[in-house]
Amino acid sequence: MANIVVVLLQMLLGLKVLSIPTLAVFLSIDCGSSDSFTAANNITWVGDDLYIKGGESQTVQSADNSSSVARQYTTRRVFPTRKKNCYSIGDVGKGERVFLRAYFYYGSCNNNETSSSPTFDLQFDGNHWTSVGGCITDPFYYEVIYLTKFDAVSLCVAQTDPDHIPFISAIQVISLDVGMYSKVDSTYPLFMRRRANYGGDKFVRYPDDKFDRIWRAFPGNSDLVAIKNYSQVIVADLPNKPPESVLQTAIKSSNLSAPGIGILIPSWFYVGDKDEITLYTIFYFSELEQLNSSEQRSFTLYLNKINISDPITPPYGTALEFDLTTNVSYADQENARYRLIPPSGSTLPSIVNAMEIFQIGHILTDGTNDNHVKALSVLQKAFVQLQSWSGDPCLPNGFPWEWVECTNDSVTPQMNLSNYGLQGSLPDFSALDTLQMIDLSNNNLSGEIPSFLGNFPSLNMLNLANNSFGGLIPSSLTNNCNLKLVYSGNPNLCAPNQSSCVNNGTSISSASTSKNLGTTIGIVILVLVLVSF
Repeated sequence: MANIVVVLLQMLLGLKVLSIPTLAVFLSIDCGSSDSFTAANNITWVGDDLYIKGGESQTVQSADNSSSVARQYTTRRVFPTRKKNCYSIGDVGKGERVFLRAYFYYGSCNNNETSSSPTFDLQFDGNHWTSVGGCITDPFYYEVIYLTKFDAVSLCVAQTDPDHIPFISAIQVISLDVGMYSKVDSTYPLFMRRRANYGGDKFVRYPDDKFDRIWRAFPGNSDLVAIKNYSQVIVADLPNKPPESVLQTAIKSSNLSAPGIGILIPSWFYVGDKDEITLYTIFYFSELEQLNSSEQRSFTLYLNKINISDPITPPYGTALEFDLTTNVSYADQENARYRLIPPSGSTLPSIVNAMEIFQIGHILTDGTNDNHVKALSVLQKAFVQLQSWSGDPCLPNGFPWEWVECTNDSVTPQMNLSNYGLQGSLPDFSALDTLQMIDLSNNNLSGEIPSFLGNFPSLNMLNLANNSFGGLIPSSLTNNCNLKLVYSGNPNLCAPNQSSCVNNGTSISSASTSKNLGTTIGIVILVLVLVSF
């Protein structure tokens, strides 16, 4: 009853009931930890036990032996085994635009040990992301924005040097609102290269930015003067939803005769792309000074001395968003920069409040053949020994799961599960229809040999040796003239043409079984004839 009265009073007084904005996914994972905690900015971090089954947890010694780093950096997960180890995050649905961030902090490094400065690859959803390298003595992170193609997000660290052990400190997965960063074709990822809070003197992130984007402060210098107006109410429903606090600060040229605002495109943007890169850049503008009728602020955007915009006039009390896609050549890297230059009619120097620069990546993969992925999932559900493998089984190229051989996005032609400790009966994985060789030897597989094993169209080698199979060998195997079948070491298995199931087992080629049987009969007859004489 009391709640009803409160609602009625609010309605009578004309008050608006404000709800806390909620996102479909806002997940922060503290890698290497089993505990949850809430940080000072009210973000809840959870341990990583639910999201990965491999690796080892380590406590991190800070570079300066201090306790100044945030709590999520005090542990890390390292991966001394396997070429690729992946976090699988099922909280995200297919078709969700997400913001994925991976944090790295190694802490104190011993420069005499190669393992103290590991180099390895970072991957997501079967796509190459970047290479992580060097002794990371300060916390560092990478970000990507993309539209998911699967029902889960995978983030992987992959070994590129056998002497280097990959690691990761923390992960965040955050869903974005519909329409954000949607002007770039959704089949391409956006790799964050810079996000600037011009004129600010501190980082801006959650809760000011509900998506926890990190806006780094650029407070200005002798040529670029900082402007702050935190009392200014800026009403702006911009597509990419910048937080109001980054619109309340800006930098401007020190005077009208200055050469405008120059924003360098640094050479490290080109890492891995030595020819040309495609940048998606978003500028945010808002006038923070109330101008009189004789004052005018406008400017034009240039890239490498080429005019790429009409005159821009920042609005007062609201904001505008200006975005563009440009190709930048590696050959021009020394001169690559944006410039905001006032035209002759402007009475005030240029201004900019905030900016984001992304590199547009290569087209997102569709992942490994869906039927093959489902078949591998069937095997994983049946055998706990296989459940620590996650992520895309074949992609990126060169980083398949250890027990499958892949060609691009298909599992072919081999599956090798010898000596994996598998127990129980085999589930139906016949959807792996490109297999040519299956090795299931030296396990403890039991029950009858399933007949589907004889239905693989390209299978020429099946090794079932040293298991506990029993019963008859299916005719789908014995009648396959192109198949070499190895079944030794299965004492309860009935060999072809055998009347009782006793200790037996050998290596046979189904193609030669009838021929060998005929030869044996012929030899017996010949012996009888010789004896009779």
